[in-house]
Amino acid sequence: MQRECDSAVFNFQKGDEDLIDGLIAHLDTHAHEVYDFFEVFKPKAKVIINIIPTKKEYDDLYRKARSLPGDLAIPGSFIGNYQNGVITFLSLHDYKSTTHRYKDVPFDEAVEYYRKTILHEYVHFVNEIFNKEHACSYTERYLSEGIATYLSGQWENKYIPFDFSIEDILHRKDISYGAYYLITKYFVENYDKRYVLEIFQSNRQARELLKDELYDKAKEYYSRLNKTD
Repeated sequence: MQRECDSAVFNFQKGDEDLIDGLIAHLDTHAHEVYDFFEVFKPKAKVIINIIPTKKEYDDLYRKARSLPGDLAIPGSFIGNYQNGVITFLSLHDYKSTTHRYKDVPFDEAVEYYRKTILHEYVHFVNEIFNKEHACSYTERYLSEGIATYLSGQWENKYIPFDFSIEDILHRKDISYGAYYLITKYFVENYDKRYVLEIFQSNRQARELLKDELYDKAKEYYSRLNKTD
């Protein structure tokens, strides 16, 4: 089945009909905020969002897209990804086959998180448009994942301990995305917007900024904030 909205084209199975209206409404409501942040125009070609009914099918597609061995185990936390204009996302109805804690919460709460996670992947789509417009290969990981969690609202109103190092941010693959969120939230809310977008275009500058001042300033800020709470 297929539905097209202002921001995307959804492909899904009949069992996911109950999710699509809410996903479309959420995406169309918040997409402009993503384009406004990156200061780019919405492209004529819409992102494709494929909702995959089972984790097994999702894992098979993930391996195939990356030319991975057919028997390679895919982590239970992997439920969505963006690549070349296509968002591939596992149906909420098979979260029971994942390690995500939202599989055990009330359905309405799980749906809300689900909408935000798809918006997270949409941010990657717009980030790629931004990169192409500015002829940069990609955005440094802590910023690309940080802005996706920030603009999607995934970590709003949640306590996240500042218990990670600069090396964790730059080199650990299994670091919580909450760490990227804290650093990026501080950055975009406390630095000049022109400078922020400049840093998004240069991986070298992003790493140097983190080491020279951003990490220390963010750590001090959140330390003071937590003391006053």
